[in-house]
Amino acid sequence: VRNMNHQIDMQISNARLMRLPHQKERISAADLVRDAVADYPFRSTRERECVVVQIHSDFRFEGSRALFAQVVDNLMKNALRSLAAATTASQPGDLLIEVGAHNGRGRIAITDRGIGMDEELQARIFQPFFSTNRGTGHGLGLAFCQRVVHSVHGSIRVKSTPLKGAIFTLELPLAT
Repeated sequence: VRNMNHQIDMQISNARLMRLPHQKERISAADLVRDAVADYPFRSTRERECVVVQIHSDFRFEGSRALFAQVVDNLMKNALRSLAAATTASQPGDLLIEVGAHNGRGRIAITDRGIGMDEELQARIFQPFFSTNRGTGHGLGLAFCQRVVHSVHGSIRVKSTPLKGAIFTLELPLAT
C-alpha cells in the first residue's frame, strides 16, 4: 500500500510539473504568504510558532494563485523538514518568511535555521527527481517551484551554509 501511494503521488506530481495552467491573475504577495501559512497543516503548535511572517511592503504580481500557493507550501515544508533535522529545538523565527520589493522587483524570501546544505547540493536541488529526503521525497517539489516561478519570468535561488540554514528567494516582476 505504501509503495502504491508513493507511485500515485509521483504520477500526480509528474502531471502537475508538466502542465502549468496559463490563467493568470493579480496576486498580492502578502495575502498569498499569509494564506499559505494559515492553511498549512502544521504538525504541532510548536512547529506553527517557529514560523514568523514579516511584510516589509506588499507587492502584486501576475500568476496562478493556486500554483504560487503550492510553491510557498513546498518551500515551507522543506524548511520545516530542515528545522526538524537540526539538533536544536525550534524557536519562533527559525522559519522567517519575508515579503517586500527590491530594485523594482517583488521578493519573497524564506529563511530557515535548519541543517543547511553544501554547494554540491545547492547546484542540484532544482533538478527533477533529485531529493535529499530518501524515502519521503520524489525530487519534484523544487523543480516544480522553479518551473512555476520561471513561467512568470521570475527567478528562484538558494543560498545556504551547512548547519546554519538556507534562504530561498523568489524574485518576481511587479504587476503593471
